[in-house]
Order: sequence, then structure tokens, then C-alpha cells
Amino acid sequence: MRIAALKSLMVGLFAVAAASASAAPDGDITYTVKQDDTLYGLAGEYLANRSDANEIRRINRVRNPRLMQVGTTLKIPRRLLKYRPVNLVLQSFSGAVQLNLGRRVINPSIGLSLREGVEIATGRNSFVSIAGDGNSKVSIPSNSRARIIDARRYLINNQIDIQLRVLRGRGEVVAPKIDGEGRYRVGTPLVVTAVRGTEFRVGFDPDSDLSLTEVVEGDVNVATGEREVPTGAGFGVASAGDTLGETEQLLPAPELVEPGRIQTEEALTFAIEPLTGAAGYRTQIARDAGFIEVVTESIDETIEAEFEPLEDGRYFVRSRAISGVGLEGLSKVYSFRRKRVGVAASAEPAAFADAFKFAWRTEGAGDVTHAFQMWRSDNPGELLVDEVGMSNTAVLISSLEPGTYQWKVASFQIDEGDVIKVWGPVQELTVSE
Repeated sequence: MRIAALKSLMVGLFAVAAASASAAPDGDITYTVKQDDTLYGLAGEYLANRSDANEIRRINRVRNPRLMQVGTTLKIPRRLLKYRPVNLVLQSFSGAVQLNLGRRVINPSIGLSLREGVEIATGRNSFVSIAGDGNSKVSIPSNSRARIIDARRYLINNQIDIQLRVLRGRGEVVAPKIDGEGRYRVGTPLVVTAVRGTEFRVGFDPDSDLSLTEVVEGDVNVATGEREVPTGAGFGVASAGDTLGETEQLLPAPELVEPGRIQTEEALTFAIEPLTGAAGYRTQIARDAGFIEVVTESIDETIEAEFEPLEDGRYFVRSRAISGVGLEGLSKVYSFRRKRVGVAASAEPAAFADAFKFAWRTEGAGDVTHAFQMWRSDNPGELLVDEVGMSNTAVLISSLEPGTYQWKVASFQIDEGDVIKVWGPVQELTVSE
């Protein structure tokens, strides 16, 4: 698979939702009859409509709804049960994020509760993190679209039922620990991944009907139709249409070259050690080690990831290798500092004869001192000028003999106890007479 197709696939992450906001969940909940239980009493306490008690009686072949044997189990369709909404909260977001509930547009805000049927869309370099019960987390990256289908906790047995569907793109899920008949399912329009507490990722490309599941921690069951594939940590499944693929091992975490160096240039760059089997790399930068507040990402065929300028501060970076079928591998998190320090310089004849003006401009913020060096290009080992600790931003030099000279300027800044020194590029000046 070409990386261009992977970019289409990777445009997004998780979100949610099935056919429509009103779609009822499938499956049953099992209830064990206790002392003094009656079918009509259970209906009043746990069913959305008491009249549905007749359906429960028919399904379970209850002869006497007022006298049921203790220990008997009842199968109750989830669609009939009362429930409380599960609290899914917009934990963080950045960039162009759109929330819709049907035709209604919802303005995103930190702490906003997201209900069933909400659709989430992210634009370029836009990200969303959603927090839920049991320390669950969903991270939705750029160019994604998704919807929340089920987000409920049934009054009977206090069982949770979460269902999320990736409509386009991909994302990361940390699922809560699930007990009993609770469910946490994340899927695509073609594949469903059921979990009971694990960390995994799901992706979907509607143009090619390609569904991806990648397991980072724990175990999941990937299913479509009647077929199900158990998938453990470090493995993934790529499925075309409703045909489940076989499990394959995820690529290991790629190493970054000097990831902890201070990023002083205008654009941020990270070199990646080549990894056998990688068709490309997804590299992300976040404000936190858990990558809840992702600020930017890059998907590249090459082994260098480049990012647009970021404000000064401390960040975290990680990269994942992408296999030929589109599965993303494991990652390692590194911390780094961003401190914009630089200098732009130029030379021109001075206002008086036989002199040249070498001037420069500081790039970045903060108190800066400078250094200036000059040498003849045919004798680089002997510095003609070597000035440090300069507070001014220009120097005049006269009486230069004909020849070719090279020179450069440095910016020095003390920040958080570190001395940051950045030399500008070597420049050349030819004196003809």
C-alpha cells in the first residue's frame, strides 16, 4: 500500500456510532432472580416501558410472573432496559474540531458532555481527547470523522455499554476494565473490536473498505459477521471489506536520532532510524507524555519528520512505523525542549570607504548575546576576528585585503540553566580591491 493511501486512512481516529442516534443496542443482559422478585416488579424498576414485561415473559417462558423461582436466570434485551448516560467528556481539543448531533452544531468546550449520536470531525492538525468512566480515553487525530452510538449504564446489574464507530480515519483507545456482561466495543462500519480493558487502535478507510485494529496492551476480539479473530498485544489485523485478515506482528518502535536535543530552528525536525518493513512513519508531538494534548503530527515516507513552528516550551514526541498493509506499530515516547534561538545576518559596504558592515537580527525571544568570527577561506584555521559576548547587532571591519573571506554569527541565550548556542550559516564575502 502506498503512503498516500495510508494518509487517507490515517486521517482520523476514533469516534463513534452506528447507524443512527436512535439505534437500539443489540444483545441481552442476564438477570438472576432474587427472593421476592416478580416480573412486574422488575419491569417497573428496570424496563423503560412496563408493558415490555410481556415480551420478557415470552422470551423466558415465565409461567407465573408473580412467583418466580429464586436463582432462575432471565434474558432481557438491552434495548428494553432503563439506563443512565455514561459520562463521556471532551477532555482537550485543538484546531478545527466540529461536533454535530443530527443537524445541530455543538460548540466544543473543555468539560463538555458528549451524548449518544454525537458525531466528531477533525480537520488538519486538529485533535480531540475524550475521557470516560474507569479512566478510559479516546484520542482522535487529524482529518477524522466518527460518532458515538451507545454510551449507557443499565440500572439492572449496573452494566456499562459503550459502542464507538470509526467512520473515517483512525485513533487510540484506552478501554476501562469491564466486569460481567458489560461491553466496550469500538468498530468500523464493517468490523467490531470488543475489549474488556486494554489499549488499542482502530482505523478505517471508506474508500478502500480497509479496517485496521492494532493492540498495544491486553487482548481483543476482532469480528465481522460470524468470524472472530483473537488478537493479543503487539499484533494487529488488517481486514478488507467484511473479510477478516489474519493477525500479524506490529512493527517495533522506531528510534529517533537525538530526540532530546533542544529544537532551536524555525521548523522542528526529527530524524528517524530506518526500520525494516516500514512503508512510512507517523510522528506526533504532544504537550503531555500520555498524548492527550496532541498539537501536531506528520505522516512521511521518508525518515525525517518536519513540523511547522511551535511556541517555546517542553513537549513530547513519538513515532510509529507503518507497515505495507497500513498497520501502525509500537512507539516510544521522548521528551524535548522547544526554544527558538537563531540569527539572520548579512554584509554590505559601510557608509565610509574601505569598510564593510556585518549586521544580524536575532530570531526568537529572550535576552541574547552574540559572537562573530571571520577567516580567510584559504586559511580557515586562523581566525581574523573572534568576538564573543557582544550585545550589539552589527560590527564594522575595515582595511580588508583583496580576497575571499568567510564569516558567521552566533546567538547565545541562558534558559532554564542551560546555555543555548546557535551558529548561523557560514557566509562568504569577496573583496576585489
